[in-house]
Amino acid sequence: MDIGKKIRRLRLENNLSQIDLAHILGVSKSTMSNYERNFSTPDPDTLVKLTTYFNVSIDYIFSGADTIAQYEALKESSSYNNGSSSINKDEGKVIQYYRRLSEEHKDYIKGQMVHLLMQENSQKKDLPGFEDPKTNPN
Repeated sequence: MDIGKKIRRLRLENNLSQIDLAHILGVSKSTMSNYERNFSTPDPDTLVKLTTYFNVSIDYIFSGADTIAQYEALKESSSYNNGSSSINKDEGKVIQYYRRLSEEHKDYIKGQMVHLLMQENSQKKDLPGFEDPKTNPN
């Protein structure tokens, strides 16, 4: 599913109009429409607002994976129920540091991560085997 379809799906699942979501994100209705039609991609700050409002990950927006479904599958797996974790020591430290930050700094960090993901995704377009979500019909 492409970014525009995911944004539209989240909006509709939360009973919001394009105008409502545009107001929440601080963009115009036409910009919101362009996001949903994949004519443009939200900038990093808008992506942070979007993911924060809908309580979804950046991975959900950019990847083909439905992280909600993955989470539900993980809950059903024995590794989740046995208390094991897929987070390594370094990731755990990053989470601890993040939790100590002010909300302003958390927003900054999220924006930087989105920016880096966008850079990586644009670089991968030139690599064999990378499917551009705008051209992939799934």
